[in-house]
Amino acid sequence: VPHVILFQYNPPTLTRTLEARTAGGGDAAGEEAFRIAGAPNETIKVEIELDAADSLTEASGGPGASGVLPQLAAIEILLHPSSALVVANAVLAQLGTIEILPPQAPFTLFIYGRNRILPVRITEYSATEDAHDPDLAPIRAKVSLGMKVLTYSDLPVTHVGHHLYLAHQIAKEAMARGATVQSLDAVLGSGVRIL
Repeated sequence: VPHVILFQYNPPTLTRTLEARTAGGGDAAGEEAFRIAGAPNETIKVEIELDAADSLTEASGGPGASGVLPQLAAIEILLHPSSALVVANAVLAQLGTIEILPPQAPFTLFIYGRNRILPVRITEYSATEDAHDPDLAPIRAKVSLGMKVLTYSDLPVTHVGHHLYLAHQIAKEAMARGATVQSLDAVLGSGVRIL
């Protein structure tokens, strides 16, 4: 069952960074300089604003009683292994029955409009909490998230994220065709000779 975390407001700023994966590294020369080893490494940084001021009620225990803590917890839990798994692994390790491997993070999608549905791994989380209620639950918070986009180069072909990223790239290629010219004549004019 997927867990959906809705942003209360559209983030005003989204920063994306792409770094090419080249076959020969940064020092490639000759034909190797043009070889691409896979999808680029992409990171996304976004700031999310949460505000529970509208849902506050006078009665203790009302809808706003815990402020924005549930939303913060829903995002933070993406960085934690399941507590049930941690306990089970600790018990089994004490019994000497398993070799503990680091648990996998939950499969996470970052959906920012219909043109950006990307598998991601949360790499950074920072929250600034403001205006606490009498129980010290924050009423407002600004969350800075850093994410690494997981591409078909990162995921096995059997993983659903592999296919989601590939679909994203196909859609991006279709959009790019609408923004490019089909010949140099359109840019340089028909009377220009290229040597």
